[in-house]
Amino acid sequence: MRSFERQVWKKVCQHKLLKVQDRVIVSVSGGADSVALLHLFCLWRASLHLDLLVIHFNHGLRSEESEVDASFVETLCDQLNVPCTISRIHMKRERQKRTGQSIQSIARELRYETLTHTARENGFTKVALGHTSDDQAETVLMWMLRGAGSVGLSGMPIFRPPYFIRPLLGVSRSEVEAYLRENQWTYRVDSSNANLRYRRNSIRHQVMPILKQFNPNLVDVLSRQANIVREESEYLDSITLVALESAVQKSDDQRIVLSRRILAEIPPPIQRRVILLLYRRVSNRDVHPRFDFVENVLDHVKQGNTGWQLEAPGVRVYQDYDEVHVCVVGEEKDFVQHPVNLSVPGSIYWPLSGRTLEACMLENLPESWKDDSACAYLDANHFTHDLVVRSWKAGDSFCPLGMNGKKKKIQDFFSDLKLEQIKRRAVPIVEAPEGIVWVAGFRMDHRFRVMNGTKKFVVLKLGPQDFPSSFK
Repeated sequence: MRSFERQVWKKVCQHKLLKVQDRVIVSVSGGADSVALLHLFCLWRASLHLDLLVIHFNHGLRSEESEVDASFVETLCDQLNVPCTISRIHMKRERQKRTGQSIQSIARELRYETLTHTARENGFTKVALGHTSDDQAETVLMWMLRGAGSVGLSGMPIFRPPYFIRPLLGVSRSEVEAYLRENQWTYRVDSSNANLRYRRNSIRHQVMPILKQFNPNLVDVLSRQANIVREESEYLDSITLVALESAVQKSDDQRIVLSRRILAEIPPPIQRRVILLLYRRVSNRDVHPRFDFVENVLDHVKQGNTGWQLEAPGVRVYQDYDEVHVCVVGEEKDFVQHPVNLSVPGSIYWPLSGRTLEACMLENLPESWKDDSACAYLDANHFTHDLVVRSWKAGDSFCPLGMNGKKKKIQDFFSDLKLEQIKRRAVPIVEAPEGIVWVAGFRMDHRFRVMNGTKKFVVLKLGPQDFPSSFK
């Protein structure tokens, strides 16, 4: 086995990147790094019994050149007898406008999303990427210029669970190109790599050459630094996980809720890592938010003021009383329910809370009757029985029982109860043409209460929850 192949294989074995019968997606752009990577996997295919699939991404950013790249990869895969998929992901400008990200960042996220989805849905065990030590050095410098902490300065991991591996991270770009020349293998050159408008290109073509005048081994130095920082960062991660667990109050797939008080007591260096970890978990992205976003979150946490809200790409953070919520942007849209008609007698299912709501008519009340949070007894003659169940909306008001007919905004009623925002959206509001008769699960309206002269009764009942809630 030649020196280059031996060097890469040593890294694969050292980090246990592959095992026998792995099913591997190889991301191939057509450039030198990814072409070399594909040839290496073809070399290992027989001995490891690997099942390979190539995915090439065409974002349509370079028109004819992009099409030539795609044709090149298809031809190469045909020669190597490897199945190939061309993924045409055209950039959506609205995403760039909404998030403020660069086209390159969005393209990268879309590639990772597609690769992850393809691997998960089709049973692939690994996704191989062609990043070299030069890419690692450039990444470290980019994060350094942004003022990143140890998380950013640790660079790219050689293995990012559950799928992504970078077998070439221990070799340089020049070694890759020499390997291709030795074997007379051709590759494509992306013309956009020379465009200095892109930060990475500026670092590659302008900053790196200057720094190499001071240290010709700059790439090795930065790569070694990234490895050292990563080891230290992994140790701090273990401390961060313990701190995070102590602060988490509740969570589900789209939201994590923390105690502001406990979060504020965590030492600042670990606080920052907690926010970064939460961001990656909730956004499901291997990227980091801006430093000022993290600091702004922590400033608000320290001050303890409620009602603030901050956003980073894909994630919203806000405080509700003593709870800090980290959630997927747009997740609140899931808590919209169209109004549902409730017949008397009749019943409906309220999906936001996972409970049934039943209405029935009685001529006589049971001896032990009383209004409570799950049951409301109403005077049937005081309202029209065309009931509608809907979500709370701004401006809603009613006359809570026990306040002698005094009107109160439901928003203020919820605030007095210190009911968090996510729970407010799930509360069924039962409304008649004459007004809101019941804030289900909390309080009925004073105007429709049972009195001494009441002869007909409508009873509203809230059934038990039929699914486990993360926000009890």
